[in-house]
Amino acid sequence: MKKDFVMPILVLSLICLLMSGALAVGNSITRPVIEEAAAGRAEAARMEIIPHTKGFVPLEAEGLPKTVTEVYGTPDDMGYIVMVTAAGGYGGTVELICGIGPDGKIIKTKVLAHNETQGLGTAVFDLKGPEYEGKDAAQIAGIDAIAGATITSSAYKRGVQDAFAAYEIVKGARP
Repeated sequence: MKKDFVMPILVLSLICLLMSGALAVGNSITRPVIEEAAAGRAEAARMEIIPHTKGFVPLEAEGLPKTVTEVYGTPDDMGYIVMVTAAGGYGGTVELICGIGPDGKIIKTKVLAHNETQGLGTAVFDLKGPEYEGKDAAQIAGIDAIAGATITSSAYKRGVQDAFAAYEIVKGARP
């Protein structure tokens, strides 16, 4: 009777141990490849925003908004890249990249990831992104939300405002 009770537990424990080990080995093999691919995608996104720069240097600063995940400067003073994860979108968070020139005006913005509704929700990104280009922090206050997609529009705008807040903190930093 003991054997009928203990043997299945031992077999299942052994199976779980072997599968956990196989997953750990698989993870250790694939992690560097996944991280390298993610770094390549991030570099490509930065180059799309400020295409003619000689590179990007990560900047560290105190007091950045909590939504700002990374800030980069360019060694040739072409501008700054701010990565933002804006909360409060209709489908959750909106990850965007915002390029701000040394003159304090937006070069370009782009959404990297979102869970917004296909159609009207995602139209915000196509319609509003170009509307921000060439504007400074004071000028974005006048950008209106898209009717029917005000939650997504507001999240996008808050993300851009947080990018400007980060820019104000790092604008004098030399990469």
